[in-house]
Amino acid sequence: MKKTKKQQILYSTILHKIYTKRVISRIDIAKETGITTATVSLISADMLAEGVIREIGEDASESDKVGRKKILLSICPKYTYYIGAEISEKFFSFVLADNTGNIVEKSCVSHKDKTNVTTEAFLRHLRDFYNAAGAHAPKVNAVGIALPGHYTDADRNHIITNNDYWKDFDLELIRANMEVPVFFANNVHCMAQAESLFYSEPSEENSGNFMFFHIGRGIHCAQMYQDELHSRRNLNIGEIGHITYQPEGELCECGKRGCLQTFASETWLIRKARILYQTSVRSSLRYLAETADSITLSTLLNAYALGDKAIVSLIDQAVESIRITIENLNLIIDSSRIFVHGELFNSESASELLKNGMELKKGLFATPQPQKLIIKKYSPYTGAAGASALCVHHDLLGRE
Repeated sequence: MKKTKKQQILYSTILHKIYTKRVISRIDIAKETGITTATVSLISADMLAEGVIREIGEDASESDKVGRKKILLSICPKYTYYIGAEISEKFFSFVLADNTGNIVEKSCVSHKDKTNVTTEAFLRHLRDFYNAAGAHAPKVNAVGIALPGHYTDADRNHIITNNDYWKDFDLELIRANMEVPVFFANNVHCMAQAESLFYSEPSEENSGNFMFFHIGRGIHCAQMYQDELHSRRNLNIGEIGHITYQPEGELCECGKRGCLQTFASETWLIRKARILYQTSVRSSLRYLAETADSITLSTLLNAYALGDKAIVSLIDQAVESIRITIENLNLIIDSSRIFVHGELFNSESASELLKNGMELKKGLFATPQPQKLIIKKYSPYTGAAGASALCVHHDLLGRE
């Protein structure tokens, strides 16, 4: 039966609450959403009949109480399937995932040179993956695509970015060549959405408030507030790579000096390493790379592990700049958890340096809010998995 707009809002609110809590009773849904218990019971009955949620038994925490126990609800896996993809300068990645984020199939196409990074090439790989998905899923309901920039309804054809590299990438061509709905969003927004809906275990206090700090070619920080993406329509929010870290620093491509990304982004770390390669005859980079142009972040991490003094200084400064930025963010953003994701932290030494630096810093007050720093293991599939969460957000939850 077709739902009215009000019924759809109630349905979406209840289903979203079950997603973000993972396991919750009807009475607790009512308490946390303000929807009456009777309405929650009625709508959850429809969800059970549809197969989108399931009952998983009584609340064990109430075992010593008399009377009727709370029956817990959770999301039913394999209800729907989605393809998530990420577009980046380094690769195109694809996942087939169900509505709980379980990945069934995945594929990653690395770019040997930038001539391969075209709309037509991406669409060809997407179509191949989509056609193969039929062997692993009954039906693909939608495709989500994580972008190296932003997407707005005002310009549905282009990636919104100051990087000219993406100016000719045609999103409408992708949309027009798929049989199912296609959703686009910023890659870090997608990653944060996946943590909220799929992967991270919610904590009791401020569980819906967290930050997702991604370090890649650029640096972006997405904030989830009460399990909703904060300021999604203001494209400047989250562009943390362009905060001023050192006013007298190097000139950033944005026109300012000393931006965080000139100290910690992959692009700038590799750029500085290539200068070291050309100017320092003793650099271990000369043994790890045939030419300056062949240096990658992986090359830097190998030199870091070998104890190359110049590279150690470079990466330690990058980690310190990230630590200071996080400390500053914690003074203005209420966050129970902060996820840090980036290939830079494939290095255990860099990860420990960040963790130890954060632990040494005490709060301003005697009883600061506890916060968890989570180094999320880097994977080229994180953005693609996030894009499948974007599909759930739009297709299953019916949210804008």
